[in-house]
Amino acid sequence: MKAISLVPALLFALTISAKCTFCSQSIKVRVVSADGQPLAGQTVLISFLYDPQRKPANSPESVTLNTDGKGEVSVSLLDPPPEHIGVQIKLTSQNWRCACTTLATTQDVFRTGIVVTSPAAKPKTSTEPRPGEILFTPRPLTFFERLLQPLVKQ
Repeated sequence: MKAISLVPALLFALTISAKCTFCSQSIKVRVVSADGQPLAGQTVLISFLYDPQRKPANSPESVTLNTDGKGEVSVSLLDPPPEHIGVQIKLTSQNWRCACTTLATTQDVFRTGIVVTSPAAKPKTSTEPRPGEILFTPRPLTFFERLLQPLVKQ
């Protein structure tokens, strides 16, 4: 019986593995309060913005998901991935201050991750996004903001 050379087999396995890893890229959206608590049950709308010449035939325009108990949703991207990703969160309570929308290049999301904080928010915890992640950090309205909110025109 002939012995199979291990080097070509390993090269083949690494090639297949690298292609599969590229094809199964996914992004994660996390919604965490400014004090570090995950916000479960929040609606997340993710839009995939492709170059018209590169858009896969079976690619959806957008998906709507709800965050799990860890405040997360995850979406697998098709190959080729979209050039830009738009994300909007809709919080279940009106007692949050949030910059709830972002538009980012897919490359930036995979390279460093994206963090979206509310205006004038100073998170009490150092929550950093991971590569492949978009992190939203809404904060609760202050007492005065809740008091004045009915007077503000929507």
